[in-house]
Amino acid sequence: MKKVILTGAIGSGKSTVLRAAMQRLGWATPAGYFTHWDGQPRGAQTLYAESWRGERIPMAHRRAPCGGPDAMPPYVLTPDFIPFAATHLTVSEPGQPVVVDELGLIELETAPIITAVSALFRAANPVWVVIQQRALGKWRLHVPELSAATIFAVTPKNRADLPASIVGA
Repeated sequence: MKKVILTGAIGSGKSTVLRAAMQRLGWATPAGYFTHWDGQPRGAQTLYAESWRGERIPMAHRRAPCGGPDAMPPYVLTPDFIPFAATHLTVSEPGQPVVVDELGLIELETAPIITAVSALFRAANPVWVVIQQRALGKWRLHVPELSAATIFAVTPKNRADLPASIVGA
């Protein structure tokens, strides 16, 4: 199984496609994690990270508002997220799949996460990662190993057919 990156605009269906492809392969509890707003609307005060096995922590908190085109990202990572990510981005078993939903710009603020993602893409295990469309170029600059991955751009028009394509990749 190859390395796979899913990318697309906000609301394009990246997570839905990822989960449908995982279900086709029976990947209920891979290594890795997913992010969510804990039932709150997108842009809530706290963003959470949760392992596929149910371990959950606050990943980032909203910063005080700061304006302008060169403003800092609106969220700052929590200190606990860095060791959480390092643990869940480490392959512990040969052949174990690693699935991350999703990587954005804020994860690029810390070298240990970049290093862990780079190591994943060098390892033999299957790796599937959702990367925000706006962040993909920056991730490719920091993690050259991403260039060997198969990239699927998710759109509302193609998302129904993509799970089968990903599983076949």
